[in-house]
Amino acid sequence: MNYPAPHLFSSKDLQSELDAQRRELCANIHRLAPNQLTTENQAQVAAHFIESNKIHPIVLHTENVVLEEPLEVETRGQGRYESYTRKVLRFRFLVPFDGESALFDSQPSQFTLSPPTGTIEGNSLVFTFHREDRDQLAIKQEFEGFIASVQQYIGWQGGMIASWNTSLPTLVHQQVQSRREKLVADRQLVDGLGFRVVRGGETPRAASVPIQRKPLITPLPTARPGIVAPPDPVMDAKIYEEILDTLDGMSVVMERSPSSFTTIDEEALRTHFLVPLNANFRGMASGETFNAQGKTDILVKHQDRILFIAECKFWKGPQSLTDAIGQLLSYTTWRETKAAILLFSRKKDFTAVLSQIPGIFAQHPQHVRREDYAKPTGFRFVLRSPHDTQRHIIVTLLAFNVPVEG
Repeated sequence: MNYPAPHLFSSKDLQSELDAQRRELCANIHRLAPNQLTTENQAQVAAHFIESNKIHPIVLHTENVVLEEPLEVETRGQGRYESYTRKVLRFRFLVPFDGESALFDSQPSQFTLSPPTGTIEGNSLVFTFHREDRDQLAIKQEFEGFIASVQQYIGWQGGMIASWNTSLPTLVHQQVQSRREKLVADRQLVDGLGFRVVRGGETPRAASVPIQRKPLITPLPTARPGIVAPPDPVMDAKIYEEILDTLDGMSVVMERSPSSFTTIDEEALRTHFLVPLNANFRGMASGETFNAQGKTDILVKHQDRILFIAECKFWKGPQSLTDAIGQLLSYTTWRETKAAILLFSRKKDFTAVLSQIPGIFAQHPQHVRREDYAKPTGFRFVLRSPHDTQRHIIVTLLAFNVPVEG
């Protein structure tokens, strides 16, 4: 006896499956241990989740369709008064395909009340039907109608799958960053308690810890005792704002002692900014201090890692600021996410200089958006990292009206 083939694209709801996959993806990312999310392997972790959660749509290869030798079979029918049997030809078409075979079970948001019927055998979609006549045109039309119906469902699925695959990298990077921030916050909570933390396998003992003023960084914890990747230093957002407040405070110093700044050059001016920074902040390990590198940089470093960088620049027109933005981005690596530009202007029409700053940033190819910033001579922007378009860098510009003679 011949049983009808099951309906395709009808046993599961595709949108529900995508929602479930999203939940499971987020849950798996948030199960990651601290030693799995060091800066060195963060990109690798993101790539793993993107690749493993990408959905590969069905692609039919109708150019390679195979028709099995038709078989003569008996089928049963029911007349008005009695049942009967008849001999028919069974046509069995095998259509090769690529993609995920499970999608043949998934109903897209748009569908018909009469989905196509068929079965899956390996990488082939099998369409079987019976005909008593020998009408070649009718046989071709029945097969072509089946293919058209399947392609219609694949098309309906395609929009949903394309949307998922397009949004997947952003979703993964956001969740990885969220997990990383959670782990950092957990460590900051523990460090902020002021107690020495005993890790698994350590023997508790008293330790003398020097008093710190304003710590610049907090290292990430490791997942377990033993040899693990070293923790990554990060700069807390609150400390970033305090650094900017300290830098901005120099405008008051300039106003009160204008004669000290009328002839000062760029390098000497930078030194004036380093003094209050080093006076107000102190790190938790050697190397975490404000220092100058090259001609214009103000850096916060931990060992060989740059946590914060400020580029100092005198205003010489719009191109000078564009150059400063490019120079700042060239200094950053994939790890840095917080930076600043100190823009010094000796123009008497300082308001005109300030009015040009947003437009110069907006025209930069790495510009993402401008963010609100309360200081009257300050601006904040989000720029794409030149090393990773998914990575964003916060750049705060502080403008200073440097006194001039006369």
